[in-house]
Amino acid sequence: MSQALIISDNEVLNDLYSVNLEVYTGTNVTVKRNCDEAIELLDLHPNIDVVISLCMLEDIDSGAIIYQHLIENDMDIPLIVIGKKSDVPPEVPQISGCYDFKKLVRSVAKVLEITAKDMAVLTVPEYYPIPIKLFYNIQAVPCDVFFKIKKSMTENEYLKIFFRGDLPSLGIKKYIDEGVHFLYVDSLKRLEMINLASECITSELRNINDPSVSAEKKLEVVEQGIEIIANKLFESKEVNDEIVKISDICREAIKDVVESSPGLESILNLLTANRASYLYSHSIIATYVATHIIKTISWGGDSHVDKINFVFFFHDMFLTPIYTKYPELKYEEEALFNSKLSEDEKEVILSHARLAADALIKYPRLPLGADQIILQHHGMTNGQGFAMNFKDDISPLAKVMIISEAFTEELLRNLEEGNESVLSKDDIVAQLKSRYSKSTYIKIVETLSEIKF
Repeated sequence: MSQALIISDNEVLNDLYSVNLEVYTGTNVTVKRNCDEAIELLDLHPNIDVVISLCMLEDIDSGAIIYQHLIENDMDIPLIVIGKKSDVPPEVPQISGCYDFKKLVRSVAKVLEITAKDMAVLTVPEYYPIPIKLFYNIQAVPCDVFFKIKKSMTENEYLKIFFRGDLPSLGIKKYIDEGVHFLYVDSLKRLEMINLASECITSELRNINDPSVSAEKKLEVVEQGIEIIANKLFESKEVNDEIVKISDICREAIKDVVESSPGLESILNLLTANRASYLYSHSIIATYVATHIIKTISWGGDSHVDKINFVFFFHDMFLTPIYTKYPELKYEEEALFNSKLSEDEKEVILSHARLAADALIKYPRLPLGADQIILQHHGMTNGQGFAMNFKDDISPLAKVMIISEAFTEELLRNLEEGNESVLSKDDIVAQLKSRYSKSTYIKIVETLSEIKF
C-alpha cells in the first residue's frame, strides 16, 4: 500500500483528504499539523511515496519549506501543494482549490502511477470506516451505516444504526459524546458515501439561508464556513471573491439566528447541542449581546447592528487555526501563558486584531470604520495586545464589543463552574461596572440589565 503524508492543520480538510485518498487510491495517509512534525517523520521514515502540503501554515510557506528539505536531503519523493501561494518550481503540482478533492485524487494517482483500473480493483474490508464528522451535513445517508462493536480480540460485530435515507444528524450526537471517531458503511458503497460527504460542506453553505433550515443547522454550517474563511485568510492574507461570498451567507445566517432567538439561554442551548467550539460559541453569544446593546442604547440603529455583526464575524478569524490546534484553549489572555503554544502562536494572539483589520482593508464595500473597530476590540488603538485600563479614545462600537465579550466570558465561566446563578444578570452587570468605570462604558453595561435570558 502506498504511503502519503499530508501536512495540514485543518481538521475538516484532513478527514476529507484522508478518506478520499484511501477510498480512491488505496493510499495509507498520515497527517502532520506543521512542517517540523512532517520533517521529523520524513527523516525517521523515508518510505513516504507522496507528500501533500497546504501552501501556507501559520503564515509560513510550508510548501517551499518541504520542497527545500526534500531537495537538500536527496529524497526522491513527489510533492503536491494545495494552494497557489507557495514559492515552489513550476514542475511541482499545485492545486488551486483546497476543496477540489477530485483534482487531488487525480494528482496523487498520477504521481503514484495508479491507473483507473488499479483503483477499480482495490481490495478493501467488508465494512469501510468513515470519519464521524463527515456525517454532520448529510441530509440522507446513501446507504446503511454501521457502528463497530468489539466482541473479542479477533472478532468485531457491525450494528446497523442508520438505514439508507435516514437523517444521521438526529442520532449522531450520542456517538460523538461517547468518543466515537468512525462509523462504517458497506465497502461497495464507500465511493458514493465519500462523494456525498465531500460535496456537502459547500452545498450546505449555498442553502444555509433557506427558510426551512433550522437554527441548529445554520450554526453548525456557519462554524464550518468560518473555518474555511479563516484558513483562506491565513493562506492569502487578503480577501477574495470566495471569502466575500461565504462570509455574506454566514453573516446573514448568524443575524437570522440571533434576531429570532427568544433569549440567551436559547442561544446557549443551540451551541451546546451542536458541541460548538469555544471560539465560535463565544463569538455567537457576544454577537447576540452586542445586538441587544445597540437596540437598547439611545444612539443605536440598524446600521450599527449590521456593522457589529460584520466585525464580530471577522474579529477573531486569525485565532481560528490556533484554537483548532488546541481545542482546550478558551480565554485569549490566558492562552498567552500556555506552555503548549509556540512564541509565533502567542504573537498571533497578541496581534490578531491588527491582522484581521489589515486583511479587511480591501474588502468590497467594507462598512465604514469596521476595520478600526476590529483593530480596537481589545481596547488598544493599534490592534496589538490587550488593554489593562480602558480609555475613551476608541470607537463607541469597539466599546460595545469589549463589554459584549466581557459579559460573554463571565457567562461562560459561570457555566463551566456549574454555577446556578448564571441566569442572574445582576452579579455580572455589577462586576462589569466595577471593571469598566468610565461613564461611556457604564452606560453600555447598564443596557445589559434588560437583556433576555
